[in-house]
Amino acid sequence: MNTAVRKISVERSVVAALTVALGWPMLASALAGFGLSFAVALIVAAVPFAAAWLPLARRLPAQWDGQRRGHGLASAVLLVVGLLAIARLLGVAWYMADAKHPEFSAFWFDPFYIGHSCYSAYWQAAELAREGVANLYDTALYTGSVDHIKLDEFMYLPQFVLLPELGLLFGGDFYSMRAVWFGLEAAITMAALWSLARWIGAGVGRRAWLLIPAVMLSSPILVTLQVGNFQLAAIAMSVLAMIQFERGRNALGGAMLGFAIFKLFPGLLGIYLLVTRRWRAAIWTFAFSALYTAIAWLWLGAHPFEAFFHYQAPRIASGEAWAFLEIPGLEWVSALNQSVPGLVLKAKILGLDGMTRATMGTVAWVWTAIAVVLTIVAATRNASMSRLERAAVWVAVLGLATMRSPFLPDHSGLIAPMWLWSLIAAATVLTPRKTVLVVLGWLVCTAVIPVGGIELPEVHTRIVLALTIQVIALALCVWAVLRKPRALRAGVPTRSWQNDDSTTAAAADDDFFSLDTTKVAT
Repeated sequence: MNTAVRKISVERSVVAALTVALGWPMLASALAGFGLSFAVALIVAAVPFAAAWLPLARRLPAQWDGQRRGHGLASAVLLVVGLLAIARLLGVAWYMADAKHPEFSAFWFDPFYIGHSCYSAYWQAAELAREGVANLYDTALYTGSVDHIKLDEFMYLPQFVLLPELGLLFGGDFYSMRAVWFGLEAAITMAALWSLARWIGAGVGRRAWLLIPAVMLSSPILVTLQVGNFQLAAIAMSVLAMIQFERGRNALGGAMLGFAIFKLFPGLLGIYLLVTRRWRAAIWTFAFSALYTAIAWLWLGAHPFEAFFHYQAPRIASGEAWAFLEIPGLEWVSALNQSVPGLVLKAKILGLDGMTRATMGTVAWVWTAIAVVLTIVAATRNASMSRLERAAVWVAVLGLATMRSPFLPDHSGLIAPMWLWSLIAAATVLTPRKTVLVVLGWLVCTAVIPVGGIELPEVHTRIVLALTIQVIALALCVWAVLRKPRALRAGVPTRSWQNDDSTTAAAADDDFFSLDTTKVAT
């Protein structure tokens, strides 16, 4: 038995190698942010990941052993996707560590994405807060640039400034902190993908694990990591929090969701917690949000909060904060806008009358109500859901919530649909027809439309193309939420599907990372 346990198959060795290699660029980028050259950072970062390879290979499920012989084509495809994901992450990490190499960026051909950084807004806001400016939301303070990267406007709640402020404590400049931010956000994303696959467990969880490289290779993930938008980390932290709540670790989950909620859209999961009567989880989330707020007030002072309520909040309520969407010549921005209220401006460009800012506001609140109702419907079925179904609902609810913002770039809007695609694909018994649908689904969910650098269709055609992608992504999230759980469809008693503290739940986790080669997962 000891020999059987110690023997590691080629399959587990390769999967473990790909897994640790996906994390390698993240650590290298972060180390480069602390002053190492990227080449040296790669060497240093390789040490802990090389050390983790063998232990991880031993822990991976024995059910993978010998699979390449019966699934040669699928194994080859997964290997190629894994290698491509590592190569692309290495390229983006290199660009984040050294801005002189835009040829390795996610969209190396697009001047806009090469010069755009959402993180620049966070960094500038933190700098302004340290200087004690009266209004860190003043748009006039975000008109400059850092070399070839234009400053973005800061639109988040004041509490969010705590994160970039922590970075400034190390004394780094914009470029060094940008590299660290990339490593941090990528690590949070990978941790969430790994944790969710492990929590789901059994065969579906194993297949979700194998599809992680396909998710990391996708344009929504790569582009969002490059521009540094917190949207990706907020979604990942929210899912991690829900897993912790399921495991009874309410304080840890509350610490995660309590911060992610400052991005506002994860608040929809707060409604989910209340409907499912997860009172402790909701209380811990509120408590940590209050704690972070108190820390931000003591650290930053009252000015950022006063500026938000007296300056930024009215601009958000009136739509003035997104006035750039209506500037002539920037119709391409509306084309890549994946938000539901953004449909109004798409319709306006296509020639429909009555599409005003007030109409956008009305659509935003109507969609808010719809998203809340959909969340409540899903939450009432929570006890009847399998782990896979719960996971899919969490991701889908987050996707629906993100679509409420007046402006949602497609690279941010497709994050949740791409993750949801991986869960659906992992649970699909592939036939030739379903294989085609799975591949087409990945292509749609990865379809971030470039701004320039290559020949693109006219604005109207681009809007129709983007609208098609948006409708499919939206429909995917709505379907995942409204789809009746398998237990209800099959008439299985609700009790048998409850995973909290159950023997079935523990067995699922054991199956996924079992060292026992005699155990066979269902």
